[in-house]
Amino acid sequence: MINFERINQLYDVFVTLSRIIDYPDEQTFTPEVRQLIANNPALEKDLKEAILTQFDLLAKQSFLQQQSHYANLFEMNRRYTLYMSYYKMTDSRERGTIIAKLKMLYEMFGISETSSELADYLPMMLEFFAYADFMNDERKNDLNLALGVIEDGTYTLLKNAVPDADDPYMKLIRQIRNVIRSCIETEARIDA
Repeated sequence: MINFERINQLYDVFVTLSRIIDYPDEQTFTPEVRQLIANNPALEKDLKEAILTQFDLLAKQSFLQQQSHYANLFEMNRRYTLYMSYYKMTDSRERGTIIAKLKMLYEMFGISETSSELADYLPMMLEFFAYADFMNDERKNDLNLALGVIEDGTYTLLKNAVPDADDPYMKLIRQIRNVIRSCIETEARIDA
């Protein structure tokens, strides 16, 4: 079951995580962005510290090193991608269906795509959770689609990334999984 209040509390977290997991620009790893994470009351202490540790490692790199690091990891490397449905479906027809459903989901909750990225791009999906207007919408359980795509995609990405498990971006993706999981409540099962 989705904890919609938790998603709402994490608005700033989703925006910030979207920014730091995307291709870096000169404003990505700044002290101001770090403060957004450090001062966010919605993040538990351990999760906040884990994100800040990886943020600091990336922030120590020069701007050119940050861009090169990102490009070598995600853009020049076919093993790792931030397109979350790619791992399960590669370039199949089913992937096209998932991307189309995600686009419809975004539009259904008031988000229009202005990016050239596909709808399953992890930073875009995180922004969707930050900006979508779903709290009073009876269709809000449809968010399960996006949560499932992120869950499946990040799981497979991290499974493929065992050789690079210590990379700060991979550790950030692990923390994004933890943030997403904190928005899902498991129902207690009562056996009769």
